[in-house]
Amino acid sequence: MLMKKEKKKSKKAIKVVGIILAVILVFTAGFTIVSHAVWHRSDMATIVELYFRISGTKNKFANADECQSYIEQRKTAGEYQLDPSTVKSDVTETTVDGNRVYTLAASDTPECMVLYLHGGAYINDASVYHWRICDKLAQKANADVVFPIYPLTPNHTWDETFDMVTKVYRDMLDTADVPVIIMGDSAGGGLSVAFCEYLSEIGLQQPDKMILFSPWMDISMSNPDAADYESADPMLSAYGLIEMGKCWAGDLDLKDYKVSPIFGDISNLRNVYLFVGTREIFYPDVTKFYSMLNEQGVNSEIYIGEGMNHVYPLYPIPEANEAFKQICDILQKQ
Repeated sequence: MLMKKEKKKSKKAIKVVGIILAVILVFTAGFTIVSHAVWHRSDMATIVELYFRISGTKNKFANADECQSYIEQRKTAGEYQLDPSTVKSDVTETTVDGNRVYTLAASDTPECMVLYLHGGAYINDASVYHWRICDKLAQKANADVVFPIYPLTPNHTWDETFDMVTKVYRDMLDTADVPVIIMGDSAGGGLSVAFCEYLSEIGLQQPDKMILFSPWMDISMSNPDAADYESADPMLSAYGLIEMGKCWAGDLDLKDYKVSPIFGDISNLRNVYLFVGTREIFYPDVTKFYSMLNEQGVNSEIYIGEGMNHVYPLYPIPEANEAFKQICDILQKQ
């Protein structure tokens, strides 16, 4: 009798699994057709979005309990370390205010110096994708890439990072005899803009160029148009972004330019290049920022990835390869 019951349970479980797999296959097939027909995306770009959706990457931003749990978890995260064997470039390491700064180089005669500020909602360590693009910039664009491991929230706030990055940038200006470029993605992109606004306040010169991937321009997420992209974005959600942004801001108002640079003075910025996808929650603010730059007469260009996700130039997809060619062209512009 027990065996019969167990067999019935087993058959029922197999049936449920079969139904779930069938639903997943139907969804995947339908999503892939739409991806090709509507957004004209590559197979790899489609797979990347499917991965983010299936893996539940967005949960720590969209689910209140998971978000708070993640913030608590990050308080006890271990110290981040780079394994130099994962990159082709020569890597040197220094420290600034007790924080490590890596420089990736491919030659003794670089054509430019790049200060790269990584993303991660001001709470996550650098990822393998950040290291890959820094390595690629050194190798393919003959750049010396300076990569600071800046202090992260929730244990640190914006001011410690500004102090550190200012010292790194001053040193670059003092030693560089080639153009100095600031690059950043997501939170690192927002940090790049805020830092450049801050440079005007402290009387330091602007970088020759600024190249940004999906910069997070407003930690208060106050643009009402962002809600229209909430479901399309497979990675980010306004709730978690605001909560992590509060940790980063510390005592600052969430609309202070040092944490939300879209509210700052952008008139002194120069040569700003933006990359953004149409399937990400930051799309409205990035395009708004581009319009603001034009209104201020700041030389700027925007590269819109139709159907692309957040920070798409970082991922192993054909569209990212095209973006990298555009980045190289930007670096070579006089």
